[in-house]
Amino acid sequence: MGAEAIKTNSLEFFLLFYYVQVLHLDPILAGTALLLALVFDGISDPIIGAFSDNYNSKLGRRHPFMYASAIPFGLAFYLLFSPPESFSGMNLFLWLTFFAITLRLMMTFFLLPYYALGAELTENYEDRTALVAIRNMFSFIAAMILSIVAFTVYFKATDDYPQGQLNPDAYPAFAFTFAIVSIIVIFITTLGTQSQIPFMHKNNSDNEQFTNSFTSFYRYFYKGLLETLKNRSFLSIFLVSITFFILSGLQRALVLHMNTYFWALETSKIQYMFYAFFVSTVLVIPFVKHIINWLDKKRSMYLGLSIILTSFVLPTILRLIGLFPENDSSLLLPFLIVSQITTGFGMAIMVVGMGSIMADIADDQELKTGKRQEGLIFSFIGLASKATSGVGHFLAGLALSLISFPTSENVNANEVPDDVIFNLGLVFGPSVLVFGLACFYFFSFYSITRKSHEKTLEILSLRRSESKK
Repeated sequence: MGAEAIKTNSLEFFLLFYYVQVLHLDPILAGTALLLALVFDGISDPIIGAFSDNYNSKLGRRHPFMYASAIPFGLAFYLLFSPPESFSGMNLFLWLTFFAITLRLMMTFFLLPYYALGAELTENYEDRTALVAIRNMFSFIAAMILSIVAFTVYFKATDDYPQGQLNPDAYPAFAFTFAIVSIIVIFITTLGTQSQIPFMHKNNSDNEQFTNSFTSFYRYFYKGLLETLKNRSFLSIFLVSITFFILSGLQRALVLHMNTYFWALETSKIQYMFYAFFVSTVLVIPFVKHIINWLDKKRSMYLGLSIILTSFVLPTILRLIGLFPENDSSLLLPFLIVSQITTGFGMAIMVVGMGSIMADIADDQELKTGKRQEGLIFSFIGLASKATSGVGHFLAGLALSLISFPTSENVNANEVPDDVIFNLGLVFGPSVLVFGLACFYFFSFYSITRKSHEKTLEILSLRRSESKK
C-alpha cells in the first residue's frame, strides 16, 4: 500500500498543479489527459482482475503480476514528473497522457492482486476489518511521509520561489526519490506475502475458467460483470464509488489551488494541513475496528460519509458567506487544521469499512455463483473509482478554464482577481454536496450484515467440505 499511497497522493495533490501552474499546460488539456489515463486504467482493471483470478503458476494467482509491476512503475513515476524542458502544448499533453496511463496500469498490476490477497487471508467478519485497518494505516503513514519530505525537502520556500510548490526544478528530484522508494516497497510487500501462496483459495469453477483465447476470456469477463452487477450489495457499493470518487477527485485535484490561492497559505503552513489529515487518519484507523464492531459496517460508513462531507464543504461555504476567519486572521490556520483532522477521522472509517465490505461481497458472490472472484470484484470497484475520479480531475481542469484562472509563471495569491477566487470556492465547496447526498442514497441499498455474513460462511464451509470428499 505504500507504493499506492505514493502514486495516489502525488497524482491527486501535485500533478494537476504541476502541469497547469508550473509547466503552464492549458487546464482543459491537463484535465483531459488525466481523465483519459483514469478511464483507460478503469477499463484495464477488470481485465487484469479476471486474469489474476484465473492465472496459475508456481507463484500462485496473484504474485506474478505484483512482481512484474515494480520497475516499470518506478520508471513511469519518474518520467511523469520529468518531461523534456522543450515540451509545451500538445507535446506536453501527450507526455502527460502516456506516462499517466503507464503509471496507473503498472499500479493496477500490483494493487488488484494485492487487494484480492486480503480477501483470501481471512474470512472472519471482524478480522477482515482489522486486516484492512492495518493495511490502510501503513498506506496513510506512507502518504504522510511523502507530504513531509515533499514540503520540507523539495518544495521548501526559496528567494526565487516563496511558494516552493511553484519551483519547476523541485519536481524531477522529488519524483526520482519516490520512484526508488516505490520499487523497493513493491518488492518487499510482494516477497512478504509469498509464504501465504499455499493457503490461498483456488478458483473452484474449472468448467468456467477461460483459456488463452480472447474469445473465451471476454466471455468470462462479460458474464462475470453481469453476474456481479446482479448482486444488490455490490451494485450499491459500485454506485457509491462512482459518486464518492467524482467528489474526491474534484477536490483533491484542486486542493493545492485552494490552499495556495483561496486560503493564501504559505508553503510552510500548507504542509500542516496535509500533516493534520494524515496524522488524524493514522491515529483513528486502529480504533475503526471497534467503531465497526459497535455500529456494524453500514452504520459506520454512514458516520464516515457524514463527517467527510461536513468537513469538506463547511469551511468553504462559511467563507463564501462571510462567516469564516479572513486570510490574515490568526484563527484561519487552526480552523482549517481542525477541518482536516475531522476529515481524517471520517476517511479512516471510510477506507477501512470499504475494504472490509468488499471482502464480504466476495463471499456473498461465491455463495450466489460458486466462484471465487475477488480480483474481478475489486477491479469493478476500481473501474468505477478510477474512471469517475478521472471525471473529477477533468471537471477540475474544466473549472479552472471556465473561471479564467491565471496560469502565467509564478502567480501569487494577491494577483488572482477576487471574483475568480470566489468562483474557485464555489467549485470546491457547494458543488460537491449533490455527490455526497447521492452517496447516502446509493449506500442505503447495501444489505450484508454480520448475521447474514456468518450464515454465508457456514454454507460456503459446508460446500468446500463436500467438494473435497
